[in-house]
Amino acid sequence: MNHHPRIFVAGCGYTGARCADFFSATGCPVTGLVSSTDSAGRLADKPYEVLAGDAADSSALRALLAHHEKPQILVHCLSGHGGRDAAAYRLTYVETLRHLLEILRPAFCVFTSSTSVYAQNDGRIVTEDSTTGGTPTGDVLVEAENLARSAGGAAVRLGGIYGPGRARFIQAAREGEALAPGQPDGFINFIHRDDAARALMHVALQRLAGAFNAVDNHPAARSDLQEALRTGTDNLTTPSGTMTGKQVSNAKLRATGWSPRFPSILDAVRESAV
Repeated sequence: MNHHPRIFVAGCGYTGARCADFFSATGCPVTGLVSSTDSAGRLADKPYEVLAGDAADSSALRALLAHHEKPQILVHCLSGHGGRDAAAYRLTYVETLRHLLEILRPAFCVFTSSTSVYAQNDGRIVTEDSTTGGTPTGDVLVEAENLARSAGGAAVRLGGIYGPGRARFIQAAREGEALAPGQPDGFINFIHRDDAARALMHVALQRLAGAFNAVDNHPAARSDLQEALRTGTDNLTTPSGTMTGKQVSNAKLRATGWSPRFPSILDAVRESAV
């Protein structure tokens, strides 16, 4: 394999652009795809090519990429095609991934999925072998995962992403805001934007087929995490008794050599990484 494979990052948004940055910094030639010329303009200073086009439009995408060198690796980070229902999810994730695979025919692909594929809500630990799907949008994400995996690729299931410019939970905790009305005080699973981007790059460059959870090392009860952020303490003990939500395990991905730069959201706050 070429030491520096050609990379195509579809969806250079909050996480995708950071992933493209990391690939480029390793010496990989990178092409990024965004949905609009305005988005491309915001990335004009990047050291890699950024194209503007709609991956949901197969004909337009084929024309856009007709004369571009084919990548060895596709990373699918696209999001947001007009809604959060199952139909919008299918257009955003399944159809765009299908178009990109058909047109680019990469040797390896990584689909950026979500831990929302796990519908468990009883506080249990979930791994990549746990049951997935069970909700309309979760089922669509699993469909997209299967599309990537059937092509010999991978699905990386990201937890809740936070980082520079995206720290609403941290701000609310520091200001002592109460939990949202009706929100269960269950486990919450986070990952820093940079750790998410590095996880995608790690799986891509190592060509690790299958499904992988990318979360930090410390699933925590929402109330405990809010209190720790508010007071500046570091007490994230696993609560006892009946809990809701789920504790997503990152053990499989860590066993391949990846580890989060920020083991918990508290570490990122201490290092001013948000």
